[in-house]
Amino acid sequence: MASMRKLCPNRPLNLQELDLPAYRRVIERLDELAGTETVSYLHPSKRWEYPWALERASLGKGSKVLDAGCGGSIFPIYLAEIGHRVTACDISPPPRLDRLHGASVGYACADLTALPFEDRVFDTVFCISVIEHLSEERMPAALQELRRVLRDGGGLLLTTDYYEDARAEVWYESSDRRFRVDWSFFDEPKLRRVVIEAPGFRIEGDLTIEVDWSTVSPQMRRFHGYPYTSVGVKLIRS
Repeated sequence: MASMRKLCPNRPLNLQELDLPAYRRVIERLDELAGTETVSYLHPSKRWEYPWALERASLGKGSKVLDAGCGGSIFPIYLAEIGHRVTACDISPPPRLDRLHGASVGYACADLTALPFEDRVFDTVFCISVIEHLSEERMPAALQELRRVLRDGGGLLLTTDYYEDARAEVWYESSDRRFRVDWSFFDEPKLRRVVIEAPGFRIEGDLTIEVDWSTVSPQMRRFHGYPYTSVGVKLIRS
């Protein structure tokens, strides 16, 4: 199996990476934390997205980080546990997970297009499977807000749902449920137009977003019920 150093930095989800030791350590600890209460959650795709984002972020000790659009994620708690100064925001923040876990996380109620933070205040921003839940008209404003709160040279770790055609009708299917996806997702042209070419950012490292959908869609359907995958990109505030 290829090491993480040999993998393209910005890439679609690869299920084989879930067995990498560094990924497994993160996933196991996230599971341990989430298993102590019933408030937080760990969506299947985020079992890859969070370790990918941490590996790409290369956080320095005590980094000031923002989890933008955190929902009820356990990720801010993990970031605080490993020694970072963490703020998490969401349009509907969860019950205070920091109190449940004895962690230091500053939660804020915030729309991604109007963040209540000063300019250039964060070293790193994580936006993990969030932007696809905005309308395409609001995405540029959200990206510019995330840029505004990043220090010069700071990194935005962004993941999103990724499929062969952003206009397709997509359904979740499992043994007991079936429903139509009511949020948007990205295909390659949309990802390039909205994210990779976002003003004021540059992509860090090489990019590969080609996918063999005839193979990947059945794999992802078995993995989490959807035919799409995830893609992770690191952008630098320029």
